[in-house]
Amino acid sequence: MENTAQQQYAQALVAAIGELSNVPKTASNPYFKSKYAPLDAIVEATRPVLAKHGLAIQQQPLFMDGTAGVETTILHKSGHSTTTTLLLPLKDQSPQGVGSAITYARRYALAAVLGLATEDDDDGNISTGLAKKEEARPAIAKAMDKNPSVRPAGNAVATWRGVLPTQAKVAAQSKDGAAKKWVLYSVEFNDNGKVIEALTFDEKLFTSATKFGENGTLVDAGVAPGKKDPSKWELVSLVPNEA
Repeated sequence: MENTAQQQYAQALVAAIGELSNVPKTASNPYFKSKYAPLDAIVEATRPVLAKHGLAIQQQPLFMDGTAGVETTILHKSGHSTTTTLLLPLKDQSPQGVGSAITYARRYALAAVLGLATEDDDDGNISTGLAKKEEARPAIAKAMDKNPSVRPAGNAVATWRGVLPTQAKVAAQSKDGAAKKWVLYSVEFNDNGKVIEALTFDEKLFTSATKFGENGTLVDAGVAPGKKDPSKWELVSLVPNEA
């Protein structure tokens, strides 16, 4: 009986993967200048095809020994299933840091088990350590490494109206053993399909952006060019959009 169920599972999975197509890469990673398909787009594109063939995906969050990730199970209506585990090392063990790692792992694991290419190919540079880590740090982070007492500050010179926070994460932080600790946050917004980003040292703004994003609340974001890195926007204020 088990062999029959396993055969049904294999046939269904082969048929489903044969119908799946790579999901458009609509999100951007500004630090590595690459594009990727966001998790919600992958789920939306794959779920109907899997359901058509009696398949479903279940992902359980995991957190252990300074790592976080997911256990991904592909289930078939026959009762047969297969499970894989992906754990990622954590640099930031805050709730936001753990949540970000789990989301990241969910996206990678889902794409991997379904044979989808959802990331720009970096030729293995990042995973093998060949990417220049210093280039991944914003210029303001490099300035903070040298002089952590200097914080960029200023009044908003522009307002991004009716944008949706889509990702809030730690962009950089003080190095181990630094005399003064600091954290630089990155907040990405969806502006009518365009991804825009602002940086801030303000944890309250970071927390508010996370909550607004989780609730799907459109916001008005006050921004100004960063004083230490004018090519980057600094997030100065964040309020719900009332339009």
